[in-house]
Amino acid sequence: MLPFTPVTITDRATIQAFFNRSAFRNCDFSFSNIFSWQHFYQTTFIAVENRFLYFRFQAPNELGGYLFPLGAGDLKTALECLMQDAAERNDEFRLYAVTQEMFDLIERALPGHFFYEPDRDWFEYIYSSDDLIHLVGKKYQSKRNHIHKFQRTYQWEYLPVAREIIPDCLKLYKRWCRENGGCSSEQSLIGEGLATQKVFANYEQLGMVGGALRINGEILAYSYGQALTADTFGVHAEKCLSEIDGGFAMMNQQFAEHNCAAYRYINREEDLGLESLRKAKMSYHPEILLEKGIVREKARSGVVSSLRPGLDSGSPTIP
Repeated sequence: MLPFTPVTITDRATIQAFFNRSAFRNCDFSFSNIFSWQHFYQTTFIAVENRFLYFRFQAPNELGGYLFPLGAGDLKTALECLMQDAAERNDEFRLYAVTQEMFDLIERALPGHFFYEPDRDWFEYIYSSDDLIHLVGKKYQSKRNHIHKFQRTYQWEYLPVAREIIPDCLKLYKRWCRENGGCSSEQSLIGEGLATQKVFANYEQLGMVGGALRINGEILAYSYGQALTADTFGVHAEKCLSEIDGGFAMMNQQFAEHNCAAYRYINREEDLGLESLRKAKMSYHPEILLEKGIVREKARSGVVSSLRPGLDSGSPTIP
């Protein structure tokens, strides 16, 4: 079996070097996400001779699996390495969070060997940064109305998240939890609470970028994230008290304006199958709805894929 090890803050440089060479825009390839959520997903990794980066993880109530391998070598070899590792663990081989672009590369490496099952709950919402900053046009009229009402109602200022206000951000998170049932019974909210604490405890070392709204003298909204690629910024978290009329719309717009103007796209991640969250994310009119799904072996599953045949141009290297 491959000698996977837990991810630590000191692994950031090693892992980030692989991410920097990747053009994939999905939020799974963000060091801050991996580090802060590893307790929830039991995430481990291995970088093999600086050629490939492998991640293995297991979500609660799910079978274990891997992320798409990153590297500059032969993808066929990397996939066979992970399949061998799964076999030695007596696991069914699975790759999670696979985009159609990744699956095309997989099909070129091992034609006809796998099938791909998209999962709508894990599709990611990617927006034009210009759209979220300027909110131009009829389709954003309601957003502009919320923001104008916010500006008329409150005394406010936008602040970058820095060490001095992190305690206030954590205080807001606790208030948000109380507003949403305590965050102590639902597994995903417990995981989010631990991830939030890890991000703020390691904020500078993680290279996080964040912003907050001070409203009537208190920090009552914040957002933070990290660049995913040269042209895409990933927003990992956004919190605001529901009592603040227009607070989410204002936080979204201000964060985009202050922190994302240098990027073409803003990735605001998945809706997790939550209808209210899906409605909210769709209301901002994503430019790209990034499809993601699960890859499994046909031979082991006994399932024949209905997808188009893979390309037959040989085994690719990963960009």
